[in-house]
Amino acid sequence: MKTYKSIEETIADVRKKDKRYNYMILVITLIMITVIATIVIINYENKVKKSQAQIAQNEDVIEANEIMIAKLKTKEIENKQLREKDSVRTDSITQLVTTLRKELSIIKKEIAKNNGSNSNQALVLTNINLAQDKLNQITNNISDNTIVRYYKRRADGNRIESLIQNMKNPSFRLNLKDVPNDNGRVKVNTLWFGADVNRVEVSKLLDALKRINVRITNVKEFDNPKTKEWKKGAIEIGYEPLNTVANIKLTQSEVANLRVNNNNIKYNVRFYSYKPDQRTKSRLTALIKKENYNIKVYPDWKKQYSFFAKVPTVFYYDKNTKDIAEKLAATLSNYVKGTGFKVQFGSGYGIKQSEKKNTFIVHYTQ
Repeated sequence: MKTYKSIEETIADVRKKDKRYNYMILVITLIMITVIATIVIINYENKVKKSQAQIAQNEDVIEANEIMIAKLKTKEIENKQLREKDSVRTDSITQLVTTLRKELSIIKKEIAKNNGSNSNQALVLTNINLAQDKLNQITNNISDNTIVRYYKRRADGNRIESLIQNMKNPSFRLNLKDVPNDNGRVKVNTLWFGADVNRVEVSKLLDALKRINVRITNVKEFDNPKTKEWKKGAIEIGYEPLNTVANIKLTQSEVANLRVNNNNIKYNVRFYSYKPDQRTKSRLTALIKKENYNIKVYPDWKKQYSFFAKVPTVFYYDKNTKDIAEKLAATLSNYVKGTGFKVQFGSGYGIKQSEKKNTFIVHYTQ
């Protein structure tokens, strides 16, 4: 006969099964927590190791940079010391050259006073001139300033050479030249300059000469094909008979033009072109730069837009700069035959208000 468990026994069995199930769930949960915690700890340790490695690498980089900075500072100190030594050496050489020049000048004067054979005097003077040339070469090698060759005239005394030696901003290198058969009756009247000489320097030198009452009536660029190339970076002051230079005496227009050139560095020129003659364009841009304007040359336009001038034109944007624009246009027109530039007040499109007083735009097309 089959027996059945009582309700109490059945409940007791269920409770035993629930306890075993709950125990298994608890164990599994603990195992999962342990695994997750282990993974988290391992990832953290890896991150810590990577951070430590990065810190160590950064420390190496910092150390290398510090070493590099220390080396650069040492190099800078060494360069500064070398510059100071060079400066002292240069000053010493310059002072020595100045002293030697004075002594040679005194010797020449004494020789001129003493009576002796003309041949001996000529030989001694020739040797002195050679020595002076060597002194000039030494001076030229220790300075980047523009050379001024001064063909000294007795009638001018020592004022011109003193002026050139003491000028600042700009400073010049004086190359003193003796004039054979100087009768002491004529003074310098001409200033020549090379193609590469800054016109501002020429203007300032002329102003300085005028202040000491030296009358320069002729100013011109070197044009002798045999000498203009090697003289392109120099200025010369000397005398030239009026009958040979009457046609190049400065006119009022040229004087005004030189005055304008003195201020050209203050102005900016933007150069635009459409289907230009490339050789002419190159000559025009070189001329603008040579006249001491700040120039920016833009690529050739592929299309002639409506705003682009139909003929070569210089645009200005302030009524007070019209005369500057006219002189720029005249300079460009005179330099290249067959290319005439007109002057026009611009609309100001693309020009900031602060730029209108010192900006010109050039449109060039064939």
